[in-house]
Amino acid sequence: MLPELYPELAAPGGLGEALAREAVRRGHCAEPLDPVEGYDPAVAACCARGKARFAVYATNADEREFRIEISTHSGWPWGAFGSTGDLAVVDAILHAWREGASIDQLRHEWTLLAASPLEAAPPGMVVSTAWRLTLERSPVIRLGDAELAEALHAQPALRVFFPFPSHGEFSLLSSTADPFYEEVPRAVPSGDGLWNVVLVRSLWSPHIPSRVLGSRLGAREAAALIAANIPAGSGPAVEGGWPQPPAIMTPVLGDVDG
Repeated sequence: MLPELYPELAAPGGLGEALAREAVRRGHCAEPLDPVEGYDPAVAACCARGKARFAVYATNADEREFRIEISTHSGWPWGAFGSTGDLAVVDAILHAWREGASIDQLRHEWTLLAASPLEAAPPGMVVSTAWRLTLERSPVIRLGDAELAEALHAQPALRVFFPFPSHGEFSLLSSTADPFYEEVPRAVPSGDGLWNVVLVRSLWSPHIPSRVLGSRLGAREAAALIAANIPAGSGPAVEGGWPQPPAIMTPVLGDVDG
């Protein structure tokens, strides 16, 4: 947590106390918030209403951002997500939620709230948000192997691609939504916690066969090999679908030939 980005959180109590002070300032009931498991209480706080939960995070070290996650009454984590730099906005949404507002009512009143965390990410921050949620092991995003995710993120050249783990494999995509475009080699599990690095044949370029670039590598070795084989001119990932769709779309989750 950087004081210059989040001066309100520098006082004792961190984010929970900052929200309580904001509630008092705005004339709302300053009910206490709980810590979020796995996070420093200074930068994360939550409260429950039955099975529903309202959580706030201030974990972005690059830009001021309060990230909101609201689960449904069933406990299902996919409810509403939002991002704002204004703590007063967080308090207003929290107050309405505590007063019984539904997910639909909240999303109607505050258009910053969206149905998914990546839809809620500010423009230009979809990729960095996906990486941050991946590294934080957030339950509201598709998660892959933790060691491999950290190794991939440790390679600066790979951070500009969209992390897309699925079916045990880990792809780094050049677009953040369908139609997806994959041009960077993929990590495919080979057993015993090791990885094969594969340049996967794509329907965008069907004339290029799949090739195994390395076999049975540790996470760091696999990440380094992927970084060393980024095609010239690739990245950073575009937000949204790939802007040049071919006649047949890329099978991101297709079988690996070769």
